[in-house]
Amino acid sequence: MLIYWAFMGFACFMAMIEQGVERVSHRVNFIWVMFTIALALFIGGRWKTGGDWGNYYVNLEPFYQMRLGEAAASSKDVGFTLLEIIAAEFTTGIVVITMFSGIVMAVALLIFCLRQPRPWLCMAVAFPYLVVVCGMGYIRQGIAISFIMVGLTALDRDRIERYIGWVMAGAMFHATALAMIPLGAVVSKKNRLLVIAMVGAITLLAYHYLIASRADNLVTNYVDVEAESSGALVRSLMGALPGAIFLVFRKNFGLSGSALLAWMALSAAAIATVPAVLLYPSSTVVDRLGLYLLPVQCFVYARAPDALARNAQQRLFFAIGTLLLYIVVFFTFINYSDHAKSWVPYRFYLFEDGICLECGGPDRSY
Repeated sequence: MLIYWAFMGFACFMAMIEQGVERVSHRVNFIWVMFTIALALFIGGRWKTGGDWGNYYVNLEPFYQMRLGEAAASSKDVGFTLLEIIAAEFTTGIVVITMFSGIVMAVALLIFCLRQPRPWLCMAVAFPYLVVVCGMGYIRQGIAISFIMVGLTALDRDRIERYIGWVMAGAMFHATALAMIPLGAVVSKKNRLLVIAMVGAITLLAYHYLIASRADNLVTNYVDVEAESSGALVRSLMGALPGAIFLVFRKNFGLSGSALLAWMALSAAAIATVPAVLLYPSSTVVDRLGLYLLPVQCFVYARAPDALARNAQQRLFFAIGTLLLYIVVFFTFINYSDHAKSWVPYRFYLFEDGICLECGGPDRSY
């Protein structure tokens, strides 16, 4: 458990000493490079650690016996299937999958955090749930969210086409990422009708090729059975609070154009998840789609101290309050959540006696 607190503690320490700036001008430096490498190894080098690790371990095993055509035919998400095919070329392919997801998430967080006035505060907010729970618990969706976060940075420069491209890349790993494509139409200010038509066409085509063939299974698994996720309401409230802060004080955040429209829409969606969890029969559906709104927490809290405070003392107060909130959230999760045992103790591949999937062996607990 100590390694989790080492990462969280370092991000919090750096968040305490960093100075927010009105105009973002952060650059990659040695500390960020080393932290990003360490984070990628932390996420990617884990062994039997994380909520879905065992599922992906088992799901990869058939790829060692499949021919290429059979593997392609079994595709759920094209990008992830290709990753599994490549992973099956290695004796411990699960590490290839987790390492890919770790690198993608670490680099995406680097890009996203450095676009904020307080990048370390952004990282500290992201670590408990976006990194540990999502990145180490939902591998495919964690990859998809990472691509979407990079896409959101493109909206700062009104690059709608780049945003859509990054979302499509994410959808190759988890098709539900397509839910984020309409945001491109919402924020468009130039050639609005053309953009809406293009987004609509892309969405329909992507749905046809990525989701339509298994729509019935998705409905059966999540809706018909009224699947419930423990803690879904709390997680929705965690996202609704920064969403409300942004909508009420949006003028203080100094945004304009597509960026303003995008974060207004995402904030409103984060607030809407609260009644959705309470009213919709399957909280799991809302909870899983709500993962794509996690960047709202990172974005708002990384900017709130400079947007809302009037002096240095107030900015420090806002930063400390945010850090304490997420420290409490992380402490509660890692010690008392229903699935905490999947994350504790943390195990690293290089320190384990991993057994090759194709060879079989005594270590077949998944």
